[in-house]
Amino acid sequence: MSVQSALHGICTYLGGAYDAQTRTYRSSTIPSVGVVRRAFAKADDHADYYRGQPTGARTGCQMVVTIYRSTEFRVALGGEHGGMKQRNFDVELGCFLRSRTAYAEDAQDDVYALQDAIVERLRADRTLGGAVFQAGEYIDGNAALAGITFTYGQPEVRSELTKSYLGVTFAACEFVAT
Repeated sequence: MSVQSALHGICTYLGGAYDAQTRTYRSSTIPSVGVVRRAFAKADDHADYYRGQPTGARTGCQMVVTIYRSTEFRVALGGEHGGMKQRNFDVELGCFLRSRTAYAEDAQDDVYALQDAIVERLRADRTLGGAVFQAGEYIDGNAALAGITFTYGQPEVRSELTKSYLGVTFAACEFVAT
């Protein structure tokens, strides 16, 4: 499995089918997520944050999935020449939120609701739809990313729009026959 195939599989699991014209995954089942991207966009389309949501939705999100590091090592099975390669991918979901709420506190509540929805989606299938062997669980050799970690950005309010950030990091693992 290549880094690109793992990234595409994770994006498909979180964002639905790939739309080649827009280079996005546009049918996410995670509430508030309008589009999922596998790279940062050249131009930021505000409508993407709210894509597929009910009219008047107060908060929307654009998620950028990044594999920022990968490691590979041999796992010996059945003697000197038998074994597999274990590939660990350190994954980050960068969740960029835009909220039209009257209060920044309500926007922050929406960030926490998004966190809960992401956790629910990740826990629904540890293989992320077959993209990897397992994700979000302890992976030997990568104790720093045991589990799922969340980081929050400080909300910024300008022109009645609250912008916020939620970072979600976890390890994903794949085994490749050698």
